[in-house]
Amino acid sequence: MDLRAMYSDRPALAGMTDAWHWSTAPGLDSTAALSGKHAFEAFALDSYDEGLAVALLTFCREHSAELLRDQPLVAVDGFSHPGYGFSLVVALSPAVHQKYPDAPELHAAVRSVVPAYRCEFAGDEDVRDASYRHNRAPGVQGTRWNRTEPRPYFKARFRGDDGHLAPHRGFARPQLLASRVTRPTRREGQFIEFENYRHEVYTVTWNDAWILTAPDGTPTPYTDPDALLATVNSIIGL
Repeated sequence: MDLRAMYSDRPALAGMTDAWHWSTAPGLDSTAALSGKHAFEAFALDSYDEGLAVALLTFCREHSAELLRDQPLVAVDGFSHPGYGFSLVVALSPAVHQKYPDAPELHAAVRSVVPAYRCEFAGDEDVRDASYRHNRAPGVQGTRWNRTEPRPYFKARFRGDDGHLAPHRGFARPQLLASRVTRPTRREGQFIEFENYRHEVYTVTWNDAWILTAPDGTPTPYTDPDALLATVNSIIGL
């Protein structure tokens, strides 16, 4: 399909060729830039910054061979823009972004892109995980370009008070671990397992102290929960 013709009735994005910026309502800003037979689209909610938009779409063009790989989600390091802490650009495939389901050719040609913090995506997510992180409220708020607090890739499971241990890790907020280790009551057998964006898996158990066990099996005791949480934050990239 002729992508240039499809976008041509929209205002040009200053500072780029074959790029556009439009708004369907106050605070809802979309941008797009062509790259061969594909288009990169970025959406900002109450946070649009033209300079960031140009930097983001320019980066996408420069790294199009990587960002257009045939996988649900692609993450490319090396992005930056003054005033922002983002260091990653993530491209979501049609199976994830679901932007134009009623226009199959356009839908297949578009990649939705977001600026992100390094700790937020692994880069090899399957469709289910990529959709959760991109489309669900507890995931990454990629349309909030003014966000300063990352939502790290954090999968966890823990043994509940009833002794039940979930069979698989699921996405959670790091506060889950904090709430478990700062509880006033502790008992033998307390167990928390978590995974970061590097797919490194750690466990935290209670045995007269909190024991953080690294992927290589090395245990480190912590008597101070705050010290443990500081280490965990470093592990998950905060």
